[in-house]
Amino acid sequence: MPVDTEKTKTESIKVGILEVQGAFLEHKNALLKAKEILQLKCPLEIYEVRQASHVNSSLDGMIIPGGESTTMSLFLKRNNMVEPMRQWIEDKNHVTWGTCAGMIILAKQNENQKKGGQPMLGVMDTDVSRNFFGRQVNSFEAEVKLSDSFIKVCPGETSFHGVFIRAPAVVQTFSPKVEVLASLTREEISEPVIVAVQQSNVIVTAFHPELTEDVRWHQYFLERVLRNKSDNE
Repeated sequence: MPVDTEKTKTESIKVGILEVQGAFLEHKNALLKAKEILQLKCPLEIYEVRQASHVNSSLDGMIIPGGESTTMSLFLKRNNMVEPMRQWIEDKNHVTWGTCAGMIILAKQNENQKKGGQPMLGVMDTDVSRNFFGRQVNSFEAEVKLSDSFIKVCPGETSFHGVFIRAPAVVQTFSPKVEVLASLTREEISEPVIVAVQQSNVIVTAFHPELTEDVRWHQYFLERVLRNKSDNE
């Protein structure tokens, strides 16, 4: 259920967005729109994350946008951000959301990985297939089925219009702690494809909610941040 924000109405929510590639401006705008829809009393402060010093305990949440996962991973490695990011994400006081490339970077295992591999944050018990649906020319839009647990937090439609751009998918999970939040049915694939999961305070989506007018996923993220702040008071 949505969080009662009375306890946190005077405290600001601080969210960092990894600004390396991807639609980070669209994420920012969607967060601000979601805040208005939720009628939050607390201020929302959004910060860029581009160096290790930006990854600090003052942040409540962080978004890792889409982009080219190898390029993004190498950026983290060159700027000595891999360990600070991993430690920040593993802290129970923080909530992380990765979209598309973020899903790849946050997984413990990747299929179809480029030769030599890539540095990964490796915090989710998932095996993610890069480019599961094909290359850039195979990008598409489709309705994804939302889980009951997602709808409980964000009541409304049972589906979401997903934008898939050279998208990955979760092909295997290694822990019962990994909860499926959304799946996609395709005629050419016999089983529903897992396109969004959550493990503890880490959420990942294979699609790009920031590229739609529907900000329910940003609402879900903010609700999770608020609940986390309330639980840790």
